[in-house]
Amino acid sequence: MTSPLPLIAQLAMGLALGTLAGAWHFMSLRWNWPLFAEGRAAAALALQLARFALTGALLFLLAHVGALALLAGMAGFLLARAIVMRRHGGQP
Repeated sequence: MTSPLPLIAQLAMGLALGTLAGAWHFMSLRWNWPLFAEGRAAAALALQLARFALTGALLFLLAHVGALALLAGMAGFLLARAIVMRRHGGQP
């Protein structure tokens, strides 16, 4: 499937959306683990499901834009992971 967007637009959109989605995905872990620790498993699982669903939906939409948008989105997602891990602990 060919996208009507130019390649540079696919790249920019994918990278920007992937980075934002990745930042939200990994930063939301700060809300998720305390719910498990407090014994609120239903709320924690709901948040976990929301994280996965929103990430999956974004990647699905990027795949429909084009392969370059999807690859750039995944690159942005992994970039956000590295930044969050570096700033908030853990090994990158």
